[in-house]
Amino acid sequence: MTSRAIVLGITADLAFAAGTLLASIRAHDPGCDATAVILHDGLDPDQQAAFRRVWPDCRFRAFDAEAAVARLGAPSGLVSGFLQHYSALVLAKLDLPDLLAEYDKVLWLDADILVRGRLDRLWDFDCLAWRGLPDGAFKRRERALGVFAELTLAPDVPLLNGGVIGVSRRFLELGGSSALLHGFAGRLAAEAPGSQIDELPWYLAAASRGMPVTVLPMALNHPVGAKGADAAVVVHAIGAHKFWNCTPLLQLFPDWSRHQETWVAQGGRAYAGQVLLADVHPPEPHEVLRAAQARAQWLAVFKALRPVLPKGMVVDLQHDRKQLRIFLHGRAEAEHLRLHRHANETRIGLEAILPPELQARAVEAVCGGVKGARHEKGALMSVPLTQLGAALAAIDAVLVAPLSP
Repeated sequence: MTSRAIVLGITADLAFAAGTLLASIRAHDPGCDATAVILHDGLDPDQQAAFRRVWPDCRFRAFDAEAAVARLGAPSGLVSGFLQHYSALVLAKLDLPDLLAEYDKVLWLDADILVRGRLDRLWDFDCLAWRGLPDGAFKRRERALGVFAELTLAPDVPLLNGGVIGVSRRFLELGGSSALLHGFAGRLAAEAPGSQIDELPWYLAAASRGMPVTVLPMALNHPVGAKGADAAVVVHAIGAHKFWNCTPLLQLFPDWSRHQETWVAQGGRAYAGQVLLADVHPPEPHEVLRAAQARAQWLAVFKALRPVLPKGMVVDLQHDRKQLRIFLHGRAEAEHLRLHRHANETRIGLEAILPPELQARAVEAVCGGVKGARHEKGALMSVPLTQLGAALAAIDAVLVAPLSP
C-alpha cells in the first residue's frame, strides 16, 4: 500500500475535469506512486473504469452531501448561502484528516487544476502545506476571524487558497482532526454566513495550535490570471472561467485539451458544455483572461445599467480593463466616475474623480442615501450591484446642484 494519496472531490458532471487532471499528472510525473482517492456524488461505473485506466491505483468513495452539511452542526439554512456558489463536495476538504488512518500524507487538488511538471516539491512538507494569500486577505476576512476572538492565532500562519492542501499525520499529533475542522466550520456557518467555511478552518487549526505550515511557492498553485502562469508547475483556474469553458484559457493552455484527449481515449466523457469569452482582444499573454473577464463583466453591468443611466453620463468604450470610466457631460475628461471590479461579485467599486468639494458631496450622497453603500477610502465606495443606478443618480443630483458659496 502506498503511503500517499491525491484526493479529488467532484460532482459526477466534473468527471472529465478530474480525469484530465490525473492525465496531466501522469504525463509529467509518471512515477508518482500516490493512490488517487475520488470522492464523488454518483459516478457511473463506466467512468470509474475510465479513471482506473488513467490511474490504476484509484479508489472511489461516495460523498453524502446532506451528512457533510449535518457534520457542521449548524442549521442547513445558514450553510445554503455558501453552497449557492460551491458544490457541497468542497466540504470534503474537511474530511482529509480521516484519510490519515490509511495514508501518511494526503494532497487535496481542486479539479480545475492543470499540472505541467513533476509534483515532488508538493510532497515536501512536515505537517501542513498550502499557498498563502496576500496580507490584504486578512482584512477581507476580518468579520469571519472576529468570531474567534478568544483564540490566540500565530501571526506567521498565512491564510490559504484551498485549491492545493497538503496534510500529514503530524497534523493529528499536534491536536488536529476532522472534528476540529468541522467545529470551526460550523461556527463560521452560524456566526459569519457566506465565509469560506471549507478553507478558513484549516487556517484556524494551524494558527491556534502553532502547527508548522510549509508555504507553497506560487508555481505550485498559480492562478491562471496572474503573470507567470505559463511557467508554473500547477496552474489553478480560480473563478468561473475554466480550462474547458473559456476560449482564452483554451488558447493559452492547449495541453489541457491534449490531456482531455487522453481521458477520452480511456473511455472518459469529454466536456460538452458552453464555451465563453470567444471575443477576445488580448494584450500581453498573461492578461488575455483578465481582459476577456473584464469585457464580459462590463457588458453585463452596462446592460443592466443602461435603462437607469443618468442622461449626462457616458460609458467609456474601452471596456477590457479592470476599471470602467463613466464620463460626465460638460466636464473635462479628467473629471469622471470609475467603476472597479469587486472581489464580491454582488458588489461593485465606485470612485468619484471630481474636485474635492464635489467629491466629498458625492461620497456623502451615495454612502448616506443608497442602501448598502459603504465608504472604502478617499473617493472610493463599495455599492451593491443592484443599487448602482441609484448611486449614479445620487451623484448626478450632486453634480447638477449649485455649490454652496
